[in-house]
Amino acid sequence: MSTNQYSPSSSSQSLAALPGLFSLRARAWAAWKRHRNERALESLSYDTLKDIGFPSVDDAVHKTEQ
Repeated sequence: MSTNQYSPSSSSQSLAALPGLFSLRARAWAAWKRHRNERALESLSYDTLKDIGFPSVDDAVHKTEQ
Protein backbone atom coordinates (compact mmCIF):
# COMPACT_ATOMS: atom_id res chain seq x y z
CA MET A 1 0.00 0.00 0.00
CA SER A 2 1.49 3.36 -0.95
CA THR A 3 1.02 6.48 1.12
CA ASN A 4 1.17 10.07 0.00
CA GLN A 5 3.79 11.98 1.87
CA TYR A 6 3.96 15.73 2.19
CA SER A 7 6.86 17.16 0.20
CA PRO A 8 7.79 20.71 1.19
CA SER A 9 9.78 21.27 -2.01
CA SER A 10 6.80 20.56 -4.29
CA SER A 11 4.63 22.83 -2.17
CA SER A 12 7.11 25.71 -2.34
CA GLN A 13 7.47 25.30 -6.11
CA SER A 14 3.73 25.57 -6.64
CA LEU A 15 3.58 28.63 -4.39
CA ALA A 16 6.41 30.26 -6.32
CA ALA A 17 4.36 29.97 -9.52
CA LEU A 18 1.34 31.76 -8.02
CA PRO A 19 2.61 35.36 -8.41
CA GLY A 20 3.33 34.64 -12.07
CA LEU A 21 -0.17 33.31 -12.59
CA PHE A 22 -1.71 36.29 -10.82
CA SER A 23 0.29 38.77 -12.88
CA LEU A 24 -0.65 36.93 -16.07
CA ARG A 25 -4.29 37.02 -15.06
CA ALA A 26 -4.06 40.73 -14.19
CA ARG A 27 -2.38 41.55 -17.52
CA ALA A 28 -4.99 39.57 -19.46
CA TRP A 29 -7.80 41.33 -17.59
CA ALA A 30 -6.23 44.76 -18.27
CA ALA A 31 -5.80 43.92 -21.95
CA TRP A 32 -9.44 42.86 -22.20
CA LYS A 33 -10.62 46.07 -20.51
CA ARG A 34 -8.42 48.17 -22.83
CA HIS A 35 -9.82 46.35 -25.87
CA ARG A 36 -13.39 46.81 -24.63
CA ASN A 37 -12.83 50.54 -24.03
CA GLU A 38 -11.25 51.01 -27.47
CA ARG A 39 -14.21 49.28 -29.09
CA ALA A 40 -16.61 51.55 -27.19
CA LEU A 41 -14.72 54.66 -28.32
CA GLU A 42 -14.60 53.48 -31.91
CA SER A 43 -18.36 53.13 -31.95
CA LEU A 44 -18.92 56.78 -30.97
CA SER A 45 -19.72 59.36 -33.61
CA TYR A 46 -17.21 62.02 -34.61
CA ASP A 47 -19.28 64.77 -32.96
CA THR A 48 -19.38 62.88 -29.67
CA LEU A 49 -15.63 62.28 -29.76
CA LYS A 50 -15.09 65.97 -30.43
CA ASP A 51 -17.36 66.89 -27.52
CA ILE A 52 -15.40 64.76 -25.05
CA GLY A 53 -12.08 66.25 -26.14
CA PHE A 54 -10.57 63.98 -28.76
CA PRO A 55 -8.55 66.08 -31.21
CA SER A 56 -9.60 66.08 -34.82
CA VAL A 57 -7.24 65.16 -37.62
CA ASP A 58 -7.17 68.81 -38.71
CA ASP A 59 -5.91 69.87 -35.26
CA ALA A 60 -3.03 67.41 -35.46
CA VAL A 61 -2.03 68.64 -38.94
CA HIS A 62 -2.06 72.30 -37.86
CA LYS A 63 0.11 71.60 -34.82
CA THR A 64 2.79 69.90 -36.92
CA GLU A 65 2.87 72.75 -39.45
CA GLN A 66 3.74 75.36 -36.83
